[in-house]
Amino acid sequence: MSKPLLWYFRRHSLLYKIRFKMVSRKASVNRIENFCYNTINPKYDIPPIYFQLNSMILPKSKTELSDLKKAKKIAKWLRNHIKGGPGLGKSSNNALRKMLRGEGGVCSDFSQIYNNFCVINDLKVKEWGIKVTTTNKAARGGHSFNEVYSKEFRKWILIDVSKSIFFYHTNSKVPLSVFELLELKKENKEIHYYEFNKKVIVDKQYVEDLYLVPNSFPFLITNYCNKTYDYFLDKFSFLPESIIHGLVYLTGKSYSFEFPSKEYKVAVPFVSPIPRKILERYPVNSI
Repeated sequence: MSKPLLWYFRRHSLLYKIRFKMVSRKASVNRIENFCYNTINPKYDIPPIYFQLNSMILPKSKTELSDLKKAKKIAKWLRNHIKGGPGLGKSSNNALRKMLRGEGGVCSDFSQIYNNFCVINDLKVKEWGIKVTTTNKAARGGHSFNEVYSKEFRKWILIDVSKSIFFYHTNSKVPLSVFELLELKKENKEIHYYEFNKKVIVDKQYVEDLYLVPNSFPFLITNYCNKTYDYFLDKFSFLPESIIHGLVYLTGKSYSFEFPSKEYKVAVPFVSPIPRKILERYPVNSI
């Protein structure tokens, strides 16, 4: 379910660095843009509990919801019904059950179960991670978030489920994609964030330390087959999670961490664009 090679090993151990490097590689913008979690995770492979809960999250309505509204409703429901806690590292079925019982869940757990709800609601989705070097201990271990594809806007949109935020450029009504955020960051342009869930309090400094510092490096998580990892995590649940992920790696079915090519690297010196909360009168609230 979660990705221990990134978040759950001790952050500075030699083992962590070796394993992170083994599954990491550079990728072109086109390859990353065209990747989609749904391609290797069809609806019929998603555990039944997701379909059972989905009727509560998105009850049938007379009007068709836009992709962005669907994405936001799923994210809000999950965040409002899961208090979070320690990382789980369980199969997607067991992880979701434990999260709903209040037994844990970190950003990567939120991102992974969000992937599956997007699949069953015909929303194209992908999962990202951030590798961060910062003095902020809360952000130092990295972070996980998602992108969903909006047919209305014809583009990918960055959505942070655990923090319940979108990002925007000045005077724009359309949320940013990951690459748009990177481009604005590189050009030192102003970036706003919008909190779409009033029940979640966002730390502005934490958001900045994750997304806007120059030594923050996003990477796409590819080749994650939910069915494969569910099988291994359930069948070998008596083993440490790191060993289970190692077994999947040896089968050649492991996920990969794909970093965008170097044109998105931010030069130093760099003045970080400060994210500011969108005011209530801001037109984006009508989305």
